[in-house]
Amino acid sequence: MRSQRALRVLCRDTLKVLDLDLPLDVTQLCDRHGARRGRPIRLIAHPLPAGMPNGVWLAADDADYFFYQANTSPLHQQQIIIHEFGHLIAGHQMLGAVSASALTAPADDDSTAALQRTCYADDREWEAEMLASMILSWAAEAADTVGTTPRNDDLRGIARLLGGHKGWL
Repeated sequence: MRSQRALRVLCRDTLKVLDLDLPLDVTQLCDRHGARRGRPIRLIAHPLPAGMPNGVWLAADDADYFFYQANTSPLHQQQIIIHEFGHLIAGHQMLGAVSASALTAPADDDSTAALQRTCYADDREWEAEMLASMILSWAAEAADTVGTTPRNDDLRGIARLLGGHKGWL
């Protein structure tokens, strides 16, 4: 398990090259990270069944897919997506034998594997949750102190030079 310091470095190094706007937009976060590494991240709202996690990351041949609970608030959906993003940047691959079809009709074995992800005793879950917390904390602090990212490219550059993203990005 990585230290909080190591996770902060990973988070900062991942995010600082993405030139993210404020307030934080999870679609922009995933689009820019996917474009940077040449592998898209597809966000799919899905009514995940009871007994499954609120979010699932599937790494397929063509893209990474973040399935997130459709039946929850937009704020909770954002938190779920950023948690899955944390797994991705930490290099976790969580599902192993759980297939995409398990999301709609889970077998007992699939449900057991998925339920292992719902507690934070697992080091990978702790890391993903810490990364998500760091991203959300930075975004909230930056939005409170900076406000909204300027849409004009010249103003955007000036704001960035003046510390427009508040702190470690």
